Amino acid sequence: MSQAALEIENLSKTFAGTRALRNVDVSFQRNAVTALLGPNGCGKSTLIKILAGFHSPDSGSEIEIGGERASLPISAAEARQRGLRFLHQDLALVGELDVADNIGLVDRFSGRWSLSPLGRLKRRRRARDVLARFDLDIPPNTPTSQLSRTDQIMVAIARALSDESKATAENLIVVLDEPTASLPANSVDRVLDTVARIRGQGGTVIYVTHRIDEVLRIADSAIVLRDGQVAAQRRVSELTADDLSELIAGSEVKASVVREFKGGSNVLSVRGVNTNRLEDVSFNVAGGEILGVAGLAGCGRSELGRVVSGNVRPTSGAIFIDDLEVSLRNPSAAIDRGVAYVPPDRGKHGIIGDLSLADNLLLGDLSTVWRHGHIQRRRVRREADELIQRFEIRPPDRRRPIRFFSGGNQQKALIAKFLRLEPRVLVVDEPTQGVDIMGKQEIGRLLVDVAERGCAVLILSSDFDEIAELCDRVLVLDRGKVLGTFARGEIHEHEIALLASSHHKEEYEVT
Repeated sequence: MSQAALEIENLSKTFAGTRALRNVDVSFQRNAVTALLGPNGCGKSTLIKILAGFHSPDSGSEIEIGGERASLPISAAEARQRGLRFLHQDLALVGELDVADNIGLVDRFSGRWSLSPLGRLKRRRRARDVLARFDLDIPPNTPTSQLSRTDQIMVAIARALSDESKATAENLIVVLDEPTASLPANSVDRVLDTVARIRGQGGTVIYVTHRIDEVLRIADSAIVLRDGQVAAQRRVSELTADDLSELIAGSEVKASVVREFKGGSNVLSVRGVNTNRLEDVSFNVAGGEILGVAGLAGCGRSELGRVVSGNVRPTSGAIFIDDLEVSLRNPSAAIDRGVAYVPPDRGKHGIIGDLSLADNLLLGDLSTVWRHGHIQRRRVRREADELIQRFEIRPPDRRRPIRFFSGGNQQKALIAKFLRLEPRVLVVDEPTQGVDIMGKQEIGRLLVDVAERGCAVLILSSDFDEIAELCDRVLVLDRGKVLGTFARGEIHEHEIALLASSHHKEEYEVT
């Protein structure tokens, strides 16, 4: 093995007879950003969890860190001692604690944590110094739950690197797993600037992402995994966006579905809705139409989805479904009125990870499988298999706990769960967040197919490219107000971003 920052040889991992990784040989160079890419389920997360000490690899696997062989399985403590730092998709921040205490959690396991007033004072002073190193103007006594998602990510990065004095910057290997998956485009730069800063100080960065534009902007090289094996290891300067897409997908990426919405009668009408975060919002969505709602973080996009789905009650205004005014007092009332809602965070609010795929698919409505006070498992199996086939969920194993499926297949299962209810209105918040290229295409085609069947589809997304590609019309929000809308022929990612970031409504023609 050479003197790379991290070298992996013959790394394999088997789960219950399934090979998640197969003889992986890769190296990560010092003072460089390496993008770790691949479709959902390719083995990226398994590799990271082996490095972090969560999983034990199969026998015969070898790892060298800084030219020195590490014993396997590596412990979390040894990984940290060797300079490995991790930012997982679950940031592991405690919302009830303030920023200083969250940063201080690193010290809790080293015996330096104290509940005394002096201990708290020391944590706040230390947190202030750590935050200053990352140019973060965040009061250390701020409850973490009150921070924006971007600031939460920056605090998690700062915490991961808070004790870097123990290992010089040159010895740090920082692993960032989808750090920008839930961020709007205008917040991504802060994360990428931090990545560049780590590299500039001589550190090594392993950057896991599905966003090809970020790979082209920040990465020096790219490693692509597919089916648990290394499919490619290339310099990014030699690749285009299309090259990366094809390497990840394993074939030429298919063109997007193109359709023409020819109009129809309104299914959903929102008129003059106000909440604490929305101001006089009005719009219509026809049957068979896909309306996109775009905007920057804090624009009120998700609040609108929660109102239409009965999760938030408006202070004034009215909602109509098929020209009938409805009272959506709670989510159950919304479902009864034909409104299905797919939340943005499937892990927290969409799926139950330890339950099987079949159970997750049918949880939305058990009436078809409930007989004489009992669930009829035969009916469960039949209905689950029909949904798995219809929505092409892979692997087609209804008994498998859903947490073991890739993000894209979890998302398809979540959408399938609600489409099983045959809704009149489908509200989808961040439909492809944390989903790979192929998964995005499959979900996009699925949403188009839903609209073609006459459903009114409302897509809420911070991905302006996705909005421009899928939607018949786009409504742009800012601070809870409608700035304007774009019709099909006017929808362009750049124009949406320009309007979303503008506070001068009068400069734009509202259609």
